[in-house]
Amino acid sequence: MSAAGLAGGSAASYLETCANTGTRSAVVAWLTANYKKLLAATARRTLSWAVLARRLEQDGVRTRFGETVTAHGLRVQWYRVKRRFAAAEEKAEKERAAREAVKERQGEEEAGDAALRLRMEQADRAERYATSMRAEVRDAHVKAAAQRQERANQQAATAPEREIEPSDPSEFITLDLPVVKGVSDRAYLPVDPKLPPVRKGEVNRITGIAWRYGDDLPGYPSKRNYEYEREWLRDVGLLLRHRHPTNLTMTPEEKFVMRSAKSRIPNLY
Repeated sequence: MSAAGLAGGSAASYLETCANTGTRSAVVAWLTANYKKLLAATARRTLSWAVLARRLEQDGVRTRFGETVTAHGLRVQWYRVKRRFAAAEEKAEKERAAREAVKERQGEEEAGDAALRLRMEQADRAERYATSMRAEVRDAHVKAAAQRQERANQQAATAPEREIEPSDPSEFITLDLPVVKGVSDRAYLPVDPKLPPVRKGEVNRITGIAWRYGDDLPGYPSKRNYEYEREWLRDVGLLLRHRHPTNLTMTPEEKFVMRSAKSRIPNLY
């Protein structure tokens, strides 16, 4: 671009440009107003600073001190304007990069929050599913146990009575049991030796409830002398512990009754 394509106008128009660009130098104001055109012209090396200085002189454009602008002075001012534009562009680029970084961080935080919400929802669903499965399994066990108990009750209720002639009370025997603190008097009542042991599942003829915790143990009180199985477990459990300080010497049946007694009776010993 020639100097003619850049110059033109009057000193009055450049005074207005000075006010708009915040400078007292009409030369700097003119260079600022024509920055893009000058940048393109200097890139193509088609600009003559001497010719441009003369045209500005003809238009009445002078330095801030009222002096005629020279080619050298014009070129120096141009490089200063160029540096200011470059600094402004660099600042704008940094601000843009900072805004982009803030947006990126916000996007990452939102993505992280969304991922966290998704994981929490998945964990909640898994917990609800596990809870429902545990409830189903528990209900199935309870139902199966109730069905087993019902069958045992029905079998016991329909079983024929044993045709056993009871013994004369004078023939009753008393078990040779030690006197243990906490054991009730029922444990020491005489028993009819003709009557068979009470079996698990048989119905208690007093309460109508089937016995649950094993058969009568040989050498220990019979369930026939008890109204509630819990009382029998307490007495037999105390007698078992008196005879066996540890479970190692117990029979499997005795171990079962001992475990049942401990589970049903808190603070048994």
